[in-house]
Amino acid sequence: MTAVVSGYGAITALGAADDTWAGVLAGATAARSWEDLADEGFPVTTACRVTSLPPGDPVRRGRDLASAALADALAMAPGALPGVPSDRVGVYVGTTMGESAGYERATTAFAADEHNGAALARHVAGVVGATGPVRAYGTACAAGNYAIGAAAAAVRAGRVDVAIAGGVEPFSRIAMVGFARMRAMTPDLCRPFVAGRRGMQLGEGAAFVVITSAARAGQARAVVGALGLASDAHHPTSPRADGSGMAAAMRSALSRSGVPADDVDWVCAHGTGTPQSDAAEAAALRTEFPAGVPVSSIKGAIGHTMGAASAVETVIAVRALEAGVVPPNVNGPSADPGLGLDVVAAPRPGDVRWVLNCAYAFGGLDSALVLGRAA
Repeated sequence: MTAVVSGYGAITALGAADDTWAGVLAGATAARSWEDLADEGFPVTTACRVTSLPPGDPVRRGRDLASAALADALAMAPGALPGVPSDRVGVYVGTTMGESAGYERATTAFAADEHNGAALARHVAGVVGATGPVRAYGTACAAGNYAIGAAAAAVRAGRVDVAIAGGVEPFSRIAMVGFARMRAMTPDLCRPFVAGRRGMQLGEGAAFVVITSAARAGQARAVVGALGLASDAHHPTSPRADGSGMAAAMRSALSRSGVPADDVDWVCAHGTGTPQSDAAEAAALRTEFPAGVPVSSIKGAIGHTMGAASAVETVIAVRALEAGVVPPNVNGPSADPGLGLDVVAAPRPGDVRWVLNCAYAFGGLDSALVLGRAA
């Protein structure tokens, strides 16, 4: 059975899915300095935050982001849920911090299960009325891939008829402090794969896809292939310099999907803009794609949305497959020549058939998800 995307929705610092796609194609960035962060004494005050939603309750920010992205995904696939028994609908949600503001404001009455990833997954299940499997993936910055890959596998295996899958990450002051103290954050703009790159930039957002079998889809927008996973088991925060774990995840995803490396038309890279991570990812790409492959990262546009990142990137990958356009590397048109990559400098029209969406996380968690053009 083939698993396909029949609807998608996203909300990022550039706006909804359409706005984000248009902004990425235009090379726009949502990064700006925030007065509240300066007033609170943060050493880095530049970030990518969503302004298209009302402020709302800070401890429900993730739920609000999820609801906005989910509404668009369901509206695009109106025939996916009607008539499906609730216990045949599954929910799969990735996040790093959950409702981060809940932890930031914790008191002695704090209850983790009101703010963790499971709380976000339960919220999504409540919105769609799902009583099938409800799963939360706390696999940090690879969590979106984990969630979507697991959801597609459940559909292919016939465990569910419809899967709602994606990632959610509200802006986290805890993450801002942590990354700043690690000296991993750029003070100005995130420039993936560029010589002299200075680090990552924090963002927030959410993205969801509706996954069904090809037979159930009113309109199949993309095919979801296999998820490839690997583990570096190398260092708490740094990847192996040779990129071997990343390469293993790519190789597994392609092999399990039956897609030769030469058939991949774009790698949607993790591309955080940190010197070590970009160099390791470049090494992995050179290993798995010795003939070269177009590569770009969207994190220069919307920042690193952590657990939501690869879910947002899945939506961008689906748009690339639909439009037949490889999006550019935002803030990085002049690639570091030492990396040896074909970094896409401007929107590149073409026959985009297969995309590899890569995401990696602290602790050596490596993931790659294959996405294909719908027939």
